[in-house]
Amino acid sequence: MAFIRDLATHFMNRQISVEIDPLLLPDLNTLDKVTTSRTISINLYKLIYSIGAIQTRRFAPSNRMKFLDKADLVEKIYSNTNEFRIKIAEIRQATGSETLKTISEDFGVGISVAISEKLFNIKTSTIQRIYGNTKRPDWKCQMVDDRVLVVESKGAISIQTSNRQQANAIAQKNRETGDIKVASLTILNEDRISASRFIDPPISNGETSPIMENHILRAGHYASVFSFLGNSRLSKYYSQMRKRLEGSITLTEQNLKNRDFKDLLFNGPIVNYANKNFVGSFYKIGGQKFLFVGIDRELLSYEGFLNFREYEEDLDMENSNSHYILYKDGVLIIEINDIEQYSDIVDIQTINNYQDKITISDIDEMNELSFSKFFKYILEKNHFTEITDVSLRNDTGVDLSAKYNDIKCFFEFKILKRKKISLLESKFLNNHNYENSKLIFITNAIVNNNDLARNLNIIIIDRNKLEYLIKNKTSLQEILDLQKNN
Repeated sequence: MAFIRDLATHFMNRQISVEIDPLLLPDLNTLDKVTTSRTISINLYKLIYSIGAIQTRRFAPSNRMKFLDKADLVEKIYSNTNEFRIKIAEIRQATGSETLKTISEDFGVGISVAISEKLFNIKTSTIQRIYGNTKRPDWKCQMVDDRVLVVESKGAISIQTSNRQQANAIAQKNRETGDIKVASLTILNEDRISASRFIDPPISNGETSPIMENHILRAGHYASVFSFLGNSRLSKYYSQMRKRLEGSITLTEQNLKNRDFKDLLFNGPIVNYANKNFVGSFYKIGGQKFLFVGIDRELLSYEGFLNFREYEEDLDMENSNSHYILYKDGVLIIEINDIEQYSDIVDIQTINNYQDKITISDIDEMNELSFSKFFKYILEKNHFTEITDVSLRNDTGVDLSAKYNDIKCFFEFKILKRKKISLLESKFLNNHNYENSKLIFITNAIVNNNDLARNLNIIIIDRNKLEYLIKNKTSLQEILDLQKNN
């Protein structure tokens, strides 16, 4: 597993073309309040971070470090240009149109945040996904002048699709109370600079006081961020903080919050950086590389949370074989190449690989890029050898190949939004040139009819077996043997 910096060492920023609705110009926090066509620079670290703050389910905290899953997106950004360009053809060929759609949605959300930060004077620690069962905007935040910005984000790979998305985007962003409402429409391009449009900002005032709106939004922000960063405990803690601010917390939840506060404050690993203390967790991400993810210790207490003021700027620097990323909202991420320097604050032998924390719901949120990396980890734990990524080398549907003793295995992955499929959706069906090999089709959906697969000698690991595998990560050979005997 590479760090994000390993993937884009020399090109940490990309430019995107932005068209701004003239009606928005008076509300911009820029010296230029006239120009409607601009080029804006986007930091890749912040882009990934912003995607996670909004795309993560706040009320389904996870120990899975989805930060690294989303970091996989950086591999699909061209590194030989300072323009934001996506390897669209490669994604379509390797993982299909469904993954391309998901990636477009993710980038659309992250880019909308990056542009908003450049155009408006927003408080980044208030950025929060908007929740509900109906069609709603994607996110909102508070600006420094206490007004609320509401944004609905769309991402597409063609102007035709983007134009079709426009009407729904405008309708959705009007379903939430706010002072400025924006529809962000991003078009991801491969052969030229990607572009975004910020359009249509009608006004509607809210009823919550600006101060309380700030606190509630910030609590939701941290709950989402730490679910994204794989710290379920901090995610739940800030969900409870949010309920306390709303006045909806139960006595049981309040007691749990108090217990977690004491444990985090006095028992959690504490890292000192930039003359501040940060409490959080360490993760192993492969080889001798580790991550620390934490938050300014002052933000743990109720009073400290209420009195917190964002830092003046994000910090990004190298020091002593570590790379530090400190965001204005008080969240610290450290990429660590020499974990021994932290041996006085954490038992290194107890640090788990981030892949060990995965759940079936985490897989549902993955794209096939991240799932392929997870499955490589599973293959290694099950003593498979010669693990090879073959998705770009053929049109057979094969994603990975590997060997177990003398048995050659070919794997195809399908991460689907629908949880049941009646017929096997596999390119294996049209490719029968795998004699003396095992063909394994893996999906997060339940496959109701396996007769066709059995006739073609294709092994299926569907949702039920996959859930068993992720709970028992060394059981892959057992699963394959059991299926063989059925």
